[in-house]
Amino acid sequence: MISPQGIHTLFGYHYWASERVWGCIIALNDEQFVQPLDYSLGSIRHQVVHVMSATQRWVKRLQQADVPPHLAYEEFATRAEAKAMWDVLKAATLDYIFSLDQTALDTIVTWELPTRSLTSHNRRWEILLHVANHATDHRAQILAMLHQHFAAPTVEQDMIFYLAEEDESPPPDSPAPR
Repeated sequence: MISPQGIHTLFGYHYWASERVWGCIIALNDEQFVQPLDYSLGSIRHQVVHVMSATQRWVKRLQQADVPPHLAYEEFATRAEAKAMWDVLKAATLDYIFSLDQTALDTIVTWELPTRSLTSHNRRWEILLHVANHATDHRAQILAMLHQHFAAPTVEQDMIFYLAEEDESPPPDSPAPR
């Protein structure tokens, strides 16, 4: 079981790490952003749009709303266009995350992936863990693509660095040496 605070921390980390990766993406030009690459989904743009689309679709499933179609890669010809949509979807996702209490997190949600002929049931918090983990996978792919194809500087995305930045409290008292 994960608490609302745990989900808040997880998505705080997710968006902290994503913003760090966006800093690397923005350093590209728009041609590099859309350049076809022979890895995973094919371009940095495709990776970013895929994460936005998947997150949006999972949140809609969790809200038991109509699941929108996948976002079209071609609708995001520039980094600025993609980042603007990213920011809109980030705000909507965080609004949803912060609306959840423990009862909502523990509620079983039935979901479908028609393209895979799959229907299943999970607690809402389990699906949210999936959403964050899925994004971590794609951030790692983006960082590898940036390094390999563009010799671009990359960043750490480990959660422990996020937690260290977020920790403003003094360290607990150490036990006295014996």
